[in-house]
Amino acid sequence: MALARLATDAELDRIFDGALKVLETAGFLYQSPALRDTLVVAGCLDGPGDRVRIPRAMVQTMLEPRLASPALGPDSLARRQGPYRVGIGSQLAQFYLDPETSRRLPADRALLAEVTRFGHVWQDPEPVGPVLLARDVPPPVEPIEAVITLAQHTDRVAAGYVHYADQVPYLAEMGRILTGDAQRFIGICVFAVTPLRLDRRACELLQALMPRGASVWIGTQPASGASSPVTVAGTVVLAVAEILAGWVACHVVAPEALPGAGVCSGVLDMRTADVSYCAPEAMLQDLLCVEVFRHRAGGRCHVAGCASYTDAKWPGSQRAFEQAFEALTIYYHTGDGPHSGSGLLESGKTFSPVQLMLDQEFGEYLWRFAGGVGVSDEALALESILDITDGIGESHMTSDHTLEHWRGLYSPHLLDRGCWQDDTREARGEARLLARAWEQYREVRDQYQPTHVSPEHMRALEQVAEDAWRQLLGVSRPA
Repeated sequence: MALARLATDAELDRIFDGALKVLETAGFLYQSPALRDTLVVAGCLDGPGDRVRIPRAMVQTMLEPRLASPALGPDSLARRQGPYRVGIGSQLAQFYLDPETSRRLPADRALLAEVTRFGHVWQDPEPVGPVLLARDVPPPVEPIEAVITLAQHTDRVAAGYVHYADQVPYLAEMGRILTGDAQRFIGICVFAVTPLRLDRRACELLQALMPRGASVWIGTQPASGASSPVTVAGTVVLAVAEILAGWVACHVVAPEALPGAGVCSGVLDMRTADVSYCAPEAMLQDLLCVEVFRHRAGGRCHVAGCASYTDAKWPGSQRAFEQAFEALTIYYHTGDGPHSGSGLLESGKTFSPVQLMLDQEFGEYLWRFAGGVGVSDEALALESILDITDGIGESHMTSDHTLEHWRGLYSPHLLDRGCWQDDTREARGEARLLARAWEQYREVRDQYQPTHVSPEHMRALEQVAEDAWRQLLGVSRPA
């Protein structure tokens, strides 16, 4: 089945042309004098308020290698094969929803260690990433200490996450120590500040990472009605312009690089003054932005956060509703997935182990559906149909065909498919579901056996961390 489209070619042209007009007329603010000077030398023009105006020709030159080697993804909904697994990766949540106390706790290294131990068992042999921010250490050394915590509890460290340019040398060295790859822990999605600005931190990260060949994505997170126009099309024009401006900066710093992009737009709720990243208009904005890049700029643009950014603040029906909407719209419009969430609540701020297990169940449902239907002779089951005929005296339940193939049916681990038993029990159905999810999480976590990287590598990592504390903070690393 071909991917769904949101806009005609003529409408895509209008949006793309609008983005180019914004860049060449209003310009873009790079809050780094060094990067701004580099862009002006490369062909950008001085604009008002320290902004630079980016000529259309410069954008088109930047896009030429992208259009020559596009990364578009599938043209249709491919059948999915193999098992589905929600992973413990770079979720980077600020809070942890504790099922034991029903409290939302600030994330720290102890909680990161607890989830790392679960991940080590849960996704063996895949590596484990920083699911939580370590808020008990100063931000300049946080990702460095996160790598230390991961390495203390798993010998399969997946990634770090660089926040500041000053952190790059330390994380690069940690990646080299653990994986032999100095780029492994320094990938990042650098987000624009809507409207039309890359702040100093983002500019410095681009200048530090692009020459190293690190994996860099340009992100945008406009909120329609607040930082971007209230209309879907207007927000998409602005989002496209911001991504293009980020790509131009990357191209000037490292001409051979082809960074990707991520869009995670929101909608200002006029009743609550909160921003929703899973509203219908937000998904239209994200998917239309992806469509513009797919058909006008060689692709490499995705919906950031996938089905993880919902408004729900607690596991339950609202989270399931919003997650299903996000996952299925992304799948049918981009071919990406279908993916469930990754244990996140509150638009990515909070990690919930209970939600992670529910996301696994939901993802398995989606994955099974996306596996499609086989129409082999064995699947058609004509022999069994002719043998059983009208079902009087026998049924397909006892047939050899069912005995041979019933294991191919998906059977949920958490959801209740049983019959109604009594009013009291059924009224507590959702509470029982959450309890089963937490029990499943604990069963996996309790299988953990202590493991960590070699003592030699740990000593090397700790020396890197000590250097970072002294050089970035001016103090010795606490024992």
